[in-house]
Amino acid sequence: MEKVEKIMETDLTYLEAVEKYPNFPKFIILKLDLYRRGLVHSEEVTEKFGKYPGPIVLRDGTSVLTAAGECMPDHYTTRLYDDRLAIFYNGQFIEEAEFSPKPFFYGKKTSSGTPMESIGMTRPQVLNIWTTQYCSFWEGGNGCKFCSANVFLKERLKGRESLLNMRDLSEIVAEALKEPGRLSMINLTGGADPKGDEPFDSELNRYIGILQAIGENFSSRRFPSQLLCCSMTKKQVKRLYDETKALTYCADIEVWDKELFKWVCPGKEKFVGWDNWIKNLIDAVEIFGKSNVATNIVAGCEIVEPYGFKTADEALKSNFEGCEYLAKHGVAMMGLVFRPVKNSPFHKKNQPSLEYYIKLTKGLHDIRAAYGLNADLDDYEHCGNHADSDLCRID
Repeated sequence: MEKVEKIMETDLTYLEAVEKYPNFPKFIILKLDLYRRGLVHSEEVTEKFGKYPGPIVLRDGTSVLTAAGECMPDHYTTRLYDDRLAIFYNGQFIEEAEFSPKPFFYGKKTSSGTPMESIGMTRPQVLNIWTTQYCSFWEGGNGCKFCSANVFLKERLKGRESLLNMRDLSEIVAEALKEPGRLSMINLTGGADPKGDEPFDSELNRYIGILQAIGENFSSRRFPSQLLCCSMTKKQVKRLYDETKALTYCADIEVWDKELFKWVCPGKEKFVGWDNWIKNLIDAVEIFGKSNVATNIVAGCEIVEPYGFKTADEALKSNFEGCEYLAKHGVAMMGLVFRPVKNSPFHKKNQPSLEYYIKLTKGLHDIRAAYGLNADLDDYEHCGNHADSDLCRID
């Protein structure tokens, strides 16, 4: 039987993949490989654009979030090419690119003195609000094994304790909306908090308060928004829908296979469990509607040694079965690229090949399309983090 290592040994470069898959959008291939191998900015680029210049935008509008994670030895680099930003691989020019312009509200402060950029991350069209600096799953070693959220958030949000001030959040969103056409989506996320009369009541109450404060800026009953949180019961999701203007709900299962879920996500298994996670997603469709409930897998965790699948075909089969099962019930399952993040249990673990991600990306998209599911609120215009939903533009 083919070993996990073989998935890496037969890896293709970006240019080889473009040649082998001529009908697959080349910019999506590049996006996948930039996530996989990593991207390092040269000194001349950081001198011109700053140490943290933000997301990359490719020539066709594809956005690439240069996410945290350890780069492969043969990572990509950015350099200036005729004074323009360019991406190189092993010294070879690959593509021109741009950095997403910083929003106009950067550098401004709320009435309480909170720096507005302390909301967290921004993407080309998305305001991404981190609501808390701590994930309770890490207590007792129950954190998701691919994640380093507590270390990442502690460093990123250092000295920004006022982030949860509801008035500040409302003012930040109001200021962001003054830039015409810039935002198409507001995402909320944060660490897990299983406390409450029912597990996650505390987390739910926090999100409801935040969404209500943000909702003051919108006259419509719903506004383009997505809550990324832990799996909640039908009763809790009903509260979320009735008491806020949230438009979509996303509870990330992270890995589809039931046994791997227990290993990769011990906190989610302890407080919810795989069966309940699936049930809660399907129940949420009755409340938010078809295509307005989503979940993500961190694609690649399913092959991590020693318990992951031993062949690419086995791993793909599992993911496609999960995507189809959920699609039948109106839930959109999408994929994120696994990065071996420092300070996580999966640091330095093996990643799938580029070819694996190309097959997975096409398969997830095709399954959702076959069941009439759209990814309008997670596509390239509203999220930019999923290669498979980026394919929606060619439907």
